[in-house]
Amino acid sequence: MEKKNTLLLTVIAVATLLVAVVGATFAYFGTFTTTVENKAGVNVTTAAAKTSSFTTTAADLKLNVAASEMLKGSGDAVNVGTYAGDNSTLTVTLTADDPTTTTTCAYSIYFQYDSGSKVYGAGETPVTAGTENKEFTYTLTPSEGITVEEAYAAVTEKDFSVFKDAQSEKVLVAKGSISAKNTTTSQTLTAKVIFYNFPTINQTALADKSFAGKFFVDNEEKSATKVVCSTTAG
Repeated sequence: MEKKNTLLLTVIAVATLLVAVVGATFAYFGTFTTTVENKAGVNVTTAAAKTSSFTTTAADLKLNVAASEMLKGSGDAVNVGTYAGDNSTLTVTLTADDPTTTTTCAYSIYFQYDSGSKVYGAGETPVTAGTENKEFTYTLTPSEGITVEEAYAAVTEKDFSVFKDAQSEKVLVAKGSISAKNTTTSQTLTAKVIFYNFPTINQTALADKSFAGKFFVDNEEKSATKVVCSTTAG
């Protein structure tokens, strides 16, 4: 064990930075807390040429509310008319090549509106009265290994205005843990958003507005919830 620890301390790390808009790759060996910034990729190879890699791809959501869908007409306001929506999936992948050790990574998933996006439920794009939390909705479907925070979990569709504070600050949505040994494994969080048109309710305050944001894995240096990976024998 002492020889192994000495070996790990003397491994030469070769860092390759790759900045991406919607994702990043992080690769490690040993026990550590990640310290990379700007969604950069770091590859570390052991003397035995065994490599581990942790990759995330963000889930981008974009929804445009067309004015033509906001025309007030006849019909039952309780029954939803036409709708527009978007689906996106965040993917976490862990590859561990060493058959003698298990690599485990713990991570956190956040949501934040894109810069310049309108924010549903705030400012000039409020929740429309009378829509009973059924105007702009979302559902999150996590795979095994991902746990959605209670405030954002829902069996059925939930009002997207719960994310109204995710403007200048990201909000914690879920936490996950993934493990691999001599294999590649993946986990996903699928987000679905729908905007509903109510035929007898005036929703013109939201007409021709664009809402955009992303669910992503946090790895900022100063974050208490950045990705943390470790390897154990066996």
